[in-house]
Amino acid sequence: MELTLIGPSRTQKMTIAWLDAQTPQGNFVVKPGHAPMIVVLVPNSELTIGQDDDSTTIMTIDGGILQVTRTAITLLLTHE
Repeated sequence: MELTLIGPSRTQKMTIAWLDAQTPQGNFVVKPGHAPMIVVLVPNSELTIGQDDDSTTIMTIDGGILQVTRTAITLLLTHE
C-alpha cells in the first residue's frame, strides 16, 4: 500500500506493508484493505512502518492527521 507523508515543506511517498499509529483511542495497525477512517495522531508519538522486505522503520512525529483508505494512507504532518 502507498503511504504519503505531507509536511509543511515537503511530500514523500513510499510503498509499505503496514503501519502502526498511536491515536487518543489507542494504537491502530493499518494493512491493505483496512476500513476507511480519519484519525488524529497523538502528539510526540511514534509511527512504526513495516516494509515489504519485513524490516521496520520507527518515526517520531510531532502530531498530525491520518487518512486511511483501503489501498493508501495519507499522513498530514503538523510539523517536520
